[in-house]
Amino acid sequence: MSTRFSLAFPLGVTVGKWTRTFEQRFPDVELVVRPSDDPLGMLAAGEADMVFARDATADDERHLIPLYAEDVVVVMHHEHLLTLEEHLFLEELADEPRVTGEPSEAFMRSVAAGDGIALLPASVAKALRRKDVVALRVEDAPQSSIGLTWPREGQHPLVDDFIGIVRGRTAHSSRNPEVAAREAAPREAPARKPAPARKPAPTARGKRPRRR
Repeated sequence: MSTRFSLAFPLGVTVGKWTRTFEQRFPDVELVVRPSDDPLGMLAAGEADMVFARDATADDERHLIPLYAEDVVVVMHHEHLLTLEEHLFLEELADEPRVTGEPSEAFMRSVAAGDGIALLPASVAKALRRKDVVALRVEDAPQSSIGLTWPREGQHPLVDDFIGIVRGRTAHSSRNPEVAAREAAPREAPARKPAPARKPAPTARGKRPRRR
């Protein structure tokens, strides 16, 4: 089995629950997990064995499993007039100046300065939140999707195991027999403390007969 497995993920995606499970099941494998502005680029360059990607599709070069979708929100200065609206739609945002570029702290400072608004996946807006910027759901904006993708050629031998972890497959149903055997091995039960000795019940004393 390979002793190294590399993952990459974009801003807003939380992978800890899956990577912790992987490390428990494969303690001898070096797991490398890196945030990236361009996970697909890392995959294409061979810098990651598998990546979480946003709004990606399968193609001739890579497989993709859709995982979930999230709402898109508009971020704007907290005193912007649009914050007074109960519901927001794309048409109402059409003429607003936009802040463009890769979402980052500098990007959000520009929004906070009133340079414009921006449409972001909800988790990205949450990761970059500021007190002077508000994020409001856009009712008719297309959702942003997250998927797990890996190369069609040269697939890492642990890809199927990681997919199983993400899908909630237990170690007992793992395709790797070593993992299943390790998890199924009986654990030594903790020694039980001896029960305390019971005190003998007090004997009842006989009563003297009453005198008439």
